[in-house]
Amino acid sequence: MELRLNASGTPDLSGAPSKMSTFDKNAVEESIRLKESSGGSVTIITVGRSDAKKTVKEALAMGGDRGYLVVVAAEPDPHDSLTTAYLLARAIERAGPFDLVFCAEGSSDIYAGQVGPMLSEWLALPFLGYVRKVEIKDRVIRCEQTLEESVRVLEAELPALVSVVSEINEPRYPTLLQIMQASKKPIEEVGSELLIDRRAPPRLVTTVGMTAHAMSRKRVIFEGGPEATSRKLVEALRSEGVLKR
Repeated sequence: MELRLNASGTPDLSGAPSKMSTFDKNAVEESIRLKESSGGSVTIITVGRSDAKKTVKEALAMGGDRGYLVVVAAEPDPHDSLTTAYLLARAIERAGPFDLVFCAEGSSDIYAGQVGPMLSEWLALPFLGYVRKVEIKDRVIRCEQTLEESVRVLEAELPALVSVVSEINEPRYPTLLQIMQASKKPIEEVGSELLIDRRAPPRLVTTVGMTAHAMSRKRVIFEGGPEATSRKLVEALRSEGVLKR
């Protein structure tokens, strides 16, 4: 898909389809692997427009058991992590008892890395971030956490919240049969206004503008054989200060 800009320079996302973040697939995959090894069930929860339902179905095709979509009138402000975390927390509470919450370390677009920690605060859960390996025994979760030059091992009692990095696994590709079966799995939709109560946080961040940098190309074409065009290219780069003599 070609990204177009409005007259104001802002990206035109009106025709852009919503899709699951690459990092969210790692979180879904890890939850499904844990279900396959230890039992239980996996509930997929997200916040988005009504067309995000197909994203929930994609996660169900991977192996989730039921879906939960918090419907908002417009695409959530990607910089308003606090409100997103609050809506997810209320949805998780509404969905029923749980032992473990998986989320991505960040989204593919903004990668702010804020929703996970904020969500753990709303749910009053221990938070384990940057996780690349998970083990559970006797209701204690043991995680390997990626640091710059080392690996740290953390433990916490369940329930807990874990944000994962892409190194944790390789997400599976659903088969055609699994995709067809996903259409029969339950998905509950609830309007975001039904989850807002007196505990809801004030909106602290508002995106007032998001514009793309203006870019121009010189469109210089060099003619001749390989040796001649290579020489012309080097000279052009030197004249622009890209290469030093």
